Amino acid sequence: MAKLKKIEFVDFGPYKMVGKEIRTKIENFNPIFPSKYPTIPSLWKQCFSDGTFDILENMTEYCPAETPNGYEGYTRDFNKEDETFTYVAGFLMKANIPVPDGYAAYDIPACTIAKTWIEGEEHDIYPNAHQLTMEAIHQNGYEVDWQNYFSCEVYTDQRFGIPQKHGQKILILDFYMPIKQK
Repeated sequence: MAKLKKIEFVDFGPYKMVGKEIRTKIENFNPIFPSKYPTIPSLWKQCFSDGTFDILENMTEYCPAETPNGYEGYTRDFNKEDETFTYVAGFLMKANIPVPDGYAAYDIPACTIAKTWIEGEEHDIYPNAHQLTMEAIHQNGYEVDWQNYFSCEVYTDQRFGIPQKHGQKILILDFYMPIKQK
């Protein structure tokens, strides 16, 4: 079972999230029930195979020193009516980055975020990261800043990538959400 390993409240941004995007639903991960929506795993597979990340990695002057050395999965624009949302696989970059043709980009204003570490097996982290982070935010006297809402999965080399490459089953996903005082 995934668990909250750590939570911090830190100043963040401004940044720009740059990458490739899809409009999708959480439920479309179940292969038994095919969906008309693209899947998040298929987007990541595409980005690794088509050079999406290579282009961003080569724009080193726009890679902020403050962000971890990892890939990010950014969620925004949840629609309650059809339960879809926008998901971007890419990098957090400096706000002044010239966005490459064919890439989506979203401005993230300066804000305070809850920065959590969610620990567990990979298949267990994803469905629980959001809820564990929400609970920890409320338990610490904050609330989600819904006006500027996003969530961001941060795949650091140190806590996720390298342990995964070494065959470790227990990984740590960093997870970010904007917050404000209650």
